[in-house]
Amino acid sequence: MLKYEFLTTKELDQALDYLKEYDNVEIIAGGTDVLVNMHNQDFDNSNLDYVLDISNLKGLDKIKKEEEYIKLGPLVTHANIMKNPIIQKEYPLLAKAASTIGSTQIRNRATVGGNIINASPAADLLPPLIALDAKAVLESQTKRRVLPLSNLVTGPYRTDIKSNEILTELKIPLDNQQLYGNFQKIGRRKALAIARLNLALVTKVDANQFFADTRLVPGAATPSPQRFEKLEAAIDGEKIADINLEEIGRLAHQEMVSITGERWSTPYKKPAIATLVQRALREIIKEVNHNE
Repeated sequence: MLKYEFLTTKELDQALDYLKEYDNVEIIAGGTDVLVNMHNQDFDNSNLDYVLDISNLKGLDKIKKEEEYIKLGPLVTHANIMKNPIIQKEYPLLAKAASTIGSTQIRNRATVGGNIINASPAADLLPPLIALDAKAVLESQTKRRVLPLSNLVTGPYRTDIKSNEILTELKIPLDNQQLYGNFQKIGRRKALAIARLNLALVTKVDANQFFADTRLVPGAATPSPQRFEKLEAAIDGEKIADINLEEIGRLAHQEMVSITGERWSTPYKKPAIATLVQRALREIIKEVNHNE
């Protein structure tokens, strides 16, 4: 049976005090990952003395639009992201990604901060947030640091967050030029499924109909979500009417295998990632043509 002391507060300063004062603290917010893990028979509770509930910390459940950034508090739920008019207008691919997560009950509980800190290779919010160049704000009692989200996640279920830090904000840059974005996902079923593969694609299209500044991030394709920079370079400079989707698909699975090597899942994932990239590009091309 798990034995631990439960800590809770509404004040960020008090929460940071707890992290400085106590060792072996597990932070919980929505609890949709942490509680499941804690009650798994393989869970190692030898380093669990305290559980710190941060779900009621003041001000960390807001979505705000400022001059240069959209700011997400870590306690914003997937349901909030999915329905928020700011997100729907500026970054609809993020709203779409949130809408694919779990069930209505999960989306009402699970938080963006939890999805990031859990750092699952199949996390649905990490690919669009990395593609949008989001930055994470981490705070301790003595220090505040900001780092790209791509640097925060260091591997499967691993992050660079320190034991005395709390993720207090996500900052997504606003772009003066129109961005086109798309999110795709394949699971074992249409709902309540962990992604077998997902993908976020963000790009610009210039006045001459050429792709530019493309950012493409698959999830569940590599140990942790990361940009496919060779594939991005292959897309940039291509005219939307002339792009060779078959070749782009081939380059997608080629770059995946160059990172992961051949694995048991490769025969499935090679055509799957090619299809997702092609589907995302087709939908963006359709959107561009619709806006003309």
